[in-house]
Amino acid sequence: MRGKIALALTGASLLVLAGPVVMTYGASLQQLQQEEAQAQAQLAAEQSQYQQTQAAIDQAQQQISSLNQKLAQDQAMVGSANQQIASTHARMQQTQALLSSTEAQLNATQNELNATEANYQKTEALIQQTQASLIQESKLLNGQLQLIEERGSIGYLDVLLGAHSFTDFVSRLSLLGQIAGQAASEVNVIKQEEAQEAKEKASLKAEATLLSETRASLAAHQALLQQEQNMLAQEESQAISLHNQAMSAAQNAANTLAQQKQVEATLKNQQAQIQQNMAQLGSKINQIASQIQALLGQFSQGTLSRRELYNAMLPLVTPIAEQDNLPPALVIAVITEESGGNAHAVSSAGAIGLMQLEPGTAEVLGISPSELYNPQQNLIAGCLYLRDMLNMFGGNLSLALSAYNAGPGAVQAYGDRVVPATQGYVDNVEALYAMYSQW
Repeated sequence: MRGKIALALTGASLLVLAGPVVMTYGASLQQLQQEEAQAQAQLAAEQSQYQQTQAAIDQAQQQISSLNQKLAQDQAMVGSANQQIASTHARMQQTQALLSSTEAQLNATQNELNATEANYQKTEALIQQTQASLIQESKLLNGQLQLIEERGSIGYLDVLLGAHSFTDFVSRLSLLGQIAGQAASEVNVIKQEEAQEAKEKASLKAEATLLSETRASLAAHQALLQQEQNMLAQEESQAISLHNQAMSAAQNAANTLAQQKQVEATLKNQQAQIQQNMAQLGSKINQIASQIQALLGQFSQGTLSRRELYNAMLPLVTPIAEQDNLPPALVIAVITEESGGNAHAVSSAGAIGLMQLEPGTAEVLGISPSELYNPQQNLIAGCLYLRDMLNMFGGNLSLALSAYNAGPGAVQAYGDRVVPATQGYVDNVEALYAMYSQW
């Protein structure tokens, strides 16, 4: 609270000053008071603008923080979309490799099936040729056998008995045995070839059936892989769309963030300008206060009336006194009696400034001794001390004034009565307070 009061009295802004004051004391005080009131009003406006700017900066910083979070979320979405795209692409490559492998296997199976069918056709042709050959040989043998059977056993004997010699007989007997053995052998071969032919046909049919089933299975598998590839392509398209949306959102967030940072920089520049203006205002207020203090010094020399002193002190005292719920007229009465309005006054006991505070008392109140020469800081400490005395003695003004002048311990030592040595001081301050209250 004390810091705010000091800021209100010492803040700054631009103020164009009039030329040197060459008027009478009363006119000078009135002009200085008007200038100070204008400076205080301008300072209040600058403070309001400063607070508005600070609020705008706070809001901009909150928006920047929110945009940073949004940007981080969008970047996370981009990363997730990239991962999804990479995963989908990897799955598509695997599926494509499997599809290629299946197609190669299907082609190999088709080639094998074609070769088997060609072999089957060759075998079928060979079987047909063999069958034709066997039929022809069978006809030949049948004709021979029929010829022999028509003649019966006697025919065989006739063949044998028809020999002209023993050698011819043996030759004919051997020929008949060869014919019979060859016929039996050819019959066995024909039966074996027919059995082998039946077996090969069954094997070829089974293999053809298996190859056909394998080809159907591979075709179904290929269709499933193609369907999965189409689904993966759709997922990749969706992931790319999501990635593009996330990238767009991240770019928009980044652009908005840059705009907000630019707004924040502009607001901070405005804030710095306001601070500079407030510093200039504070310097001007200090100049006005110094001029008023010079006039107050004239009062201590008897060249300034109490009315002029009161008018000069009122704008300085009022905001500080009201902070401690003190009547400005009472504070000005204490100042009049203590220092006569001389901010540089120092008593024989070491009390300093407008309200004549001792350094030890000031330190207890949080004011360094060096600051007691500053009128504003002296007023802050003095008003606080006077309010403490009023609170300590239950609002009794006389006891509070006596304690302010001689210390609370002295009043308590007199049984909570006015210390005799301070009676004149108390009377003077109360009389001035009564007079000032009427103005």
